[in-house]
Amino acid sequence: MNPLRFFFGVSWLLLATLPLASQMQDQLSQTHTGRVTDWSYGHVVLSGGPSAANLDAARTEPRILFHLAERNLLGVQDGVSSVASAPPDPENRSPVVLGPRRRIIDGTNVNKMKKKNLRIDWSLSMGAGNVAQSMFPAKYSFDINGAPSCANDFAVFGLNVAGVTNGQANLVGVNNLYAGAGPVGLCGANPTITWAYNGSTAAGSVLTSTSISIDGKKIAYVESAAGSAIFHVLTWKAGQGTSATAAAAPTLNGACTAATSCLKSVAYSSTATNTLASAWVDYQTDKAFVGSDDGKIYRISCVFTCALNIQPTVDWTFTLPVAGTGGAQATPNGPVYDFPSGRLFVGDQLGELWVINAGGAAPTLNAGPVMIGGGGCTTAHPPGRTGTGADCTATGTAYGIPDSIILDASGGSQRIFAFSGNDGTVGAAAVVSQLRMDLTARVNVPIGLGGVNLHAGAFDNAYWGATPSTGELFLCGTGAADTTPTHYWIGFTSYPTINSTPTGSLQRTNVTNLPCVPYTELYNPNLDLGGISGDHDLLMSGLVGAGTSGYVITNDISSGSITAGLNTVNYPGGISGIIVDNVSTQNQASSMYFTTLTNSTVGSCGNTRCAVKLRQLNLQ
Repeated sequence: MNPLRFFFGVSWLLLATLPLASQMQDQLSQTHTGRVTDWSYGHVVLSGGPSAANLDAARTEPRILFHLAERNLLGVQDGVSSVASAPPDPENRSPVVLGPRRRIIDGTNVNKMKKKNLRIDWSLSMGAGNVAQSMFPAKYSFDINGAPSCANDFAVFGLNVAGVTNGQANLVGVNNLYAGAGPVGLCGANPTITWAYNGSTAAGSVLTSTSISIDGKKIAYVESAAGSAIFHVLTWKAGQGTSATAAAAPTLNGACTAATSCLKSVAYSSTATNTLASAWVDYQTDKAFVGSDDGKIYRISCVFTCALNIQPTVDWTFTLPVAGTGGAQATPNGPVYDFPSGRLFVGDQLGELWVINAGGAAPTLNAGPVMIGGGGCTTAHPPGRTGTGADCTATGTAYGIPDSIILDASGGSQRIFAFSGNDGTVGAAAVVSQLRMDLTARVNVPIGLGGVNLHAGAFDNAYWGATPSTGELFLCGTGAADTTPTHYWIGFTSYPTINSTPTGSLQRTNVTNLPCVPYTELYNPNLDLGGISGDHDLLMSGLVGAGTSGYVITNDISSGSITAGLNTVNYPGGISGIIVDNVSTQNQASSMYFTTLTNSTVGSCGNTRCAVKLRQLNLQ
């Protein structure tokens, strides 16, 4: 059975029979429920398979429910839900010893490629804008229990340019996604821009990732203007805006009707913009958590379920209590919220990690800060801050935590993972840290020399199964003695504790100082990657670099390691974060989406910034 075909039935059965907070139950009972894949999807994981505790977690977090269905860990037969047996762990999982640096270069050594290059199904001009570096598009699937829908499935691209009515859009929706030339696409040869908006109210741009409501009708995003940040919720209407350079103006709140588009807004900061803190939407409570570059965190109510013409409102503001004054701001990354505990996890660009009690009427500090990066500085004397009595200047650069933490919400783990490119340790400055949710029991794993911003990794499918001790965390660090981008994979022999040293590594390219794109993983049982027993676990990533260094790379991680790249496409200048859609057997319907970071002529992209769809490999 296609693991996504039964999701719709599973979700409704679970939602109907298991106790939920009343607000979420009302929301889901009154609206159609689709599947959302956005920036937040990879930041909450669940190790250990469909245990009782993990099924409890799925009751309150749709992202977890989506994950369990996607990995074939829940099933429906004749209208009855059941726990499917977990996929078997990959065979031959012998450790790969980390020895002298390999001279294999992943992704650029054509002789090591297993298959031909990725197929470029389509490239669609976004004009002068793109999804910002390390940020993500968002994808909505209308009915996972049915065939992929040309009309109703869509992707959203928030663009880092100011919107102009009848000109450049900064919020674009694309449908007919499963288009492509040869074999014939489900949706014809080309995708369609179903709407394109000037989503600015203060001549600002979209610098962070977008989010989609469970029913697919609304988009949440942040407009970053000069010295201010505005949270928007857009109700879109098909046919408004004809291209990325012919944007429509949405109907503004107060004049909205059920037949119009509608833009609701709240200016949550009048003193700072927002460059890293994508808004986390808690579907359970209909609240969003977001930040501003002056070190403040906000909770916003009335996101997706408010009545017509009712604006979102700011519940509270929490200022990260950073030691010292002046100097660098504690610019936050995207907050990650755990509904059951009410904890909000956020990192900053001084290298600190914080936990906030965020579920109540007023926020309080729960734990931290703990210094993850910092370039050799401490939380008592953060880098660049003054007036602490022993002011500290960080050693080197890239000492912040640019990406959101990853939360393993399973009952057997309850761990978080944070990533920084410089903890100040000589010879091992790049680091991934695993901690309990109260920031205790910390384990630091060195992953190279550092000095380049480190982005979030991804877990292989084995980590999700019943024996997560066989799983691995894959991420991109630097070389042991240089700043070349390098794959690392780290095991969990004493699960849930991460191993203190990597299992193995592989240099991606011999060009130095290239940031990696955050990793995206997909377990697709319809995808044969060519292994002896049929490999199905695909890792997707990219590099940010000019010339021949902007590679999109796919890797087979079914064995718990990487030996060489599968396929590559070079986009000079690099790409945004990657999202994926279905694990369908149908032509064109299992794909990956991103935008180029610079003007591109690859594929049919006509020397503009482009949204791109690449097909996954060798569908059966």
